[in-house]
Amino acid sequence: MKYFSLIFGVLLLSACAQVVAPTGGDRDLTPPEVMSLVPENQSLNFNANSFTLEFDEYVVLRKLKEQLLVSPPLKYSLESKTKGKNLIFTIKDTLKENTTYVFNFGNAIVDLNEGNPLSNFQYVFSTGPVIDSLSFSGKVVDAFDLTAEKDAVLLLYPSNSEDSAVSKILPSYISRANEVGDFNITNLARGEYKLFALVDNNDNYLYDRADVKFGFLSNTINPENDTSEIKLFTFALPNEKQFIEKQEVFQNSLELTFNLAPKKIEFSLIDTAINNFVEQMEYEENKVKIWYKKTAATKLSASINEANFSDTIKFTTAVLNDSSKLELKKELNGIQNYFEPLSLLFKRPIKAIEKDSIRFIDSDSNIVEFSISLDTNDVKQAQIKVNTPSPRSIFLQVLPNSFQDLYGFTNDSISSVLTFNSAEDFGNLLVKVKNMEEQNLILQLADTKGSVLKEYYTTDTLYRFTNLKAAEYRLKLISDDNENKKWDTGDYYKKQQAERVIIYNEVIGIRQNWDKEIIWIVKP
Repeated sequence: MKYFSLIFGVLLLSACAQVVAPTGGDRDLTPPEVMSLVPENQSLNFNANSFTLEFDEYVVLRKLKEQLLVSPPLKYSLESKTKGKNLIFTIKDTLKENTTYVFNFGNAIVDLNEGNPLSNFQYVFSTGPVIDSLSFSGKVVDAFDLTAEKDAVLLLYPSNSEDSAVSKILPSYISRANEVGDFNITNLARGEYKLFALVDNNDNYLYDRADVKFGFLSNTINPENDTSEIKLFTFALPNEKQFIEKQEVFQNSLELTFNLAPKKIEFSLIDTAINNFVEQMEYEENKVKIWYKKTAATKLSASINEANFSDTIKFTTAVLNDSSKLELKKELNGIQNYFEPLSLLFKRPIKAIEKDSIRFIDSDSNIVEFSISLDTNDVKQAQIKVNTPSPRSIFLQVLPNSFQDLYGFTNDSISSVLTFNSAEDFGNLLVKVKNMEEQNLILQLADTKGSVLKEYYTTDTLYRFTNLKAAEYRLKLISDDNENKKWDTGDYYKKQQAERVIIYNEVIGIRQNWDKEIIWIVKP
């Protein structure tokens, strides 16, 4: 019996040890299902102040404020609570008479256990005897990049609304664009409407800030008759208020960074008499660099003036050491383009060049002829045109004191072996544009990341881009209506749309030593 009991116990333990916990099966991916609605969906003569949704499982709300879209919009947010498998919503607004309301919950309703969303569930009712059923669809894109404006909300106002209504009064209907910029506005009453698109950063459905992206349809829309797809282009008004973002002091220079690129500033010292303090000014995009005379460290105040802008700054001068040398800002390296001047970019403006102290020598020890001059747009840069090098590698020798800056400092010895490419290393692109004759155009050639590499400003419709590296490119065409050689945004209150942009819909591949021709037929 002892042995029998022992064997029985071992077998029992063994059987227990082999029990495997249930895996639970596949994950539940089914969204919650609405079992009933009170009042029911599509109700007429709705006069309640709340509605209840019953589900087949327990649910929760996730980011309701971000996901819920009510059209027409409510002044006050919905109040919500959960009771068992029910969601109860309370309406605090006084609803409009004879109006169809649409509550689109987006992905806000999810099941409790797995978080599966009930996508884009809509609850619709009318405070009158009919459910309005008109609708129209469209697309919202950025006016310059033509990319989908996925965060845009669509605002619909009666056609007799004042222009300022979009900034003061909640719209009659709203909708939201999806990930690819498409939208659909449903359950509309008969009538004509003004249509707007707004990238609404503060979720108040009002165009009350000039810096937000905004678009408008130039004509009114009647959903009974206008069945073609609508396209809206968004833009932001430029910030026209000038100010100094940052100031930095370097040795013998002061750099001012503006929020807008200045055209020409006036710099004047205040309460200080230093004659000819400013040696030179440099403008680069939104920065101005002021090179000042060698002055011992001194606390100074200055006034900065430009057109409609004025400001006062304080700074302490810094001076170059007596042993300072004139150095290159960018070392020479890599292959040089045969079709461009060789550039020597220094850290300070150049005042004088001793050409006889600069030499180019080929592999046979022959002297190569060249010319040299200062870049008119950047006097820190010397441009050298070398007679067509053959062979393609030459030696550059710059003796000490060949370059002198505006403070009298000179360079140390500079030497480098330079290799030049040739025309066979590049490709060319010929572009013929049709249907854009006699218009002022800007044609941009960009890389696949959107960085503009070359630009044409012309009324011609035949363009040639030469010496392109083997790579992939994109084309963008801008209708330069005001002939200012740049793309201009729109202005709703001036009834002015952004200047038209057309993007070539294919990536253009360029190969070495190859010419490619494109005929670009622009649709009206």
